[in-house]
Amino acid sequence: MTDKEIELKLKAAIERTAPDGLDRLLSHIDTGKGDIIVEKKTVQKKRNRWIGAVAAILAVALIGGLGGYVYTANYAVATTVSLDVNPSIQLKVNRAEKILTCAGLNDEGREILASMNGGADLEGSKLNVAVNAIVGAIVRAGYLDSLSSAILISVEDNNAARGERLQAELVAEVDGVLQTAANSAGVLSQYLTVDAGLNQQAQQNSISAGKAALVNQVLALNASLDFDKLAALSVEELRDLIKIGAPGMPIGRTEAARIAEEYAGTSVLDREVVFDVDPELDDPVPHYEVEIRYDREYDYTIHAFTGEVLSGQADIVVRTPSTNPPAPDTHEPGITADEAFNAAAKFFSEKHPELVGNFLNITTEYDRDDGHYDVEFWVGGCEFDYDVDGKSGDILREETDYRCTPPTVLDTTVPDTAPDTTPKDTTPAQPADIGVEAAKSAALSRAGIADAASVTWIKCQREYDDGRLEYEIEFYADSTEYEITVLAADGTVIKYETEKSKYNTNPGSSGGAQTGDIGADAAKAAALRHAGLSETQVTRLKVERDRDDGRIEYEVSFKYNGFEYEYKIDAATGAILEHEKDWDD
Repeated sequence: MTDKEIELKLKAAIERTAPDGLDRLLSHIDTGKGDIIVEKKTVQKKRNRWIGAVAAILAVALIGGLGGYVYTANYAVATTVSLDVNPSIQLKVNRAEKILTCAGLNDEGREILASMNGGADLEGSKLNVAVNAIVGAIVRAGYLDSLSSAILISVEDNNAARGERLQAELVAEVDGVLQTAANSAGVLSQYLTVDAGLNQQAQQNSISAGKAALVNQVLALNASLDFDKLAALSVEELRDLIKIGAPGMPIGRTEAARIAEEYAGTSVLDREVVFDVDPELDDPVPHYEVEIRYDREYDYTIHAFTGEVLSGQADIVVRTPSTNPPAPDTHEPGITADEAFNAAAKFFSEKHPELVGNFLNITTEYDRDDGHYDVEFWVGGCEFDYDVDGKSGDILREETDYRCTPPTVLDTTVPDTAPDTTPKDTTPAQPADIGVEAAKSAALSRAGIADAASVTWIKCQREYDDGRLEYEIEFYADSTEYEITVLAADGTVIKYETEKSKYNTNPGSSGGAQTGDIGADAAKAAALRHAGLSETQVTRLKVERDRDDGRIEYEVSFKYNGFEYEYKIDAATGAILEHEKDWDD
């Protein structure tokens, strides 16, 4: 409604509440006698002027009131939302839940917003849309790559109902973004009332009020720590400190990286080699994991409070007068697995035209350490192995057991009689294969074990060796490990080895002092719990029981949303010995 429309409505209302008494007055006056002459037109104009003036005054008052309401709803800050990882980003929001301002509070936060015009592009957008865009940028920048990383959502509002509602909605929004990106980072959240002292602490340290509140939780556990130094830590580090009771001040990611570089000898280089620093403060031995990429990947473990180097290779830089240090190589593939296989198949076809037949692809896997694909396939009665450059697709190596018999060359002489023109299948027959279950039965028979349920299977893998299709089978029974190789053609056992274990490996044992085995299901559950996933969410879930240096371990692997997860679980305690999350190439 325009200002003029408001004024007209007010005027009409005033006219209704102030009835015209002029007509009644004139009815009592004889306009033809005496000296009293009243001009109705003049009086009507004056009355109209009075009504218009009152209406105008009331309109101004009403417009002012409405204007104040509109300003409060659209331009006044109702809620402050902050997102903290190590980047700190603050959003000021009106009552309509639209962004008034968006700002990075530290260098990392400003870097995240650089592609959004410093946050100006988000002004006027809905809060959930802006949060979605910011969290997506944080994920792409790699700040939430580690399995233990975390993001903190803080909602600051004096209206508790609104603040708590927004807190719940934003947690769901951020969790949805992380799931879409196949990211298992933790989501922390808190609701705060507006606190002048807290905001002053935040401003002095270029952090959000939400992160300042998290720092104060640490200080409540250990008042001897320094607020300024704690403010420089990531949300993940602060969360872990709270978990372990804040026993001291950790050295921080930057110092951990410096110590690792000094130990590795790469600090003399004029280029960046530290690829990642992952805090693990809540482990039994609090530490930082530092990954350095020089000529290959090197991993270092630095004690979180003392700075002691717990593991890693020293002095990896080798310098000679005639050579410079090798350039870093992240070994990210430039071609897909299918393209690598096709390159190997093309090379094979050109080099071995005498071998024809269907390709049986055994495996195509990318080796990040070497930067190439390992391609193996079976064709024409022979096995071929290739190393294919992961960037160019060039063939780096071919290996084959070319001791197979090539297909018979057809006689090309013209016969006396008309040839048989019936199409013939010249594809060589594929090798015979008794199948996995028959191979297992043959292995158990050779071991003298009648009950398959009494063993723990480690591996049953079909592969080619010396031109023969075989099954390599490993399993435990009682205190013995069996390694048996069975020919796929007829089930003949061609290799049989056993080894006694100091552990009781019988899966039905009660788990006494010598046994110490949590079982495959518990190992699987530990890995899934650490990844924050359920069994129904993942694919290619595999659990294998193995022994390493006399210790029984479970190797658990699965895939989820484009990532591959691998775990090593201590069979005795259920502790996670190693874990890795990587792109599923």
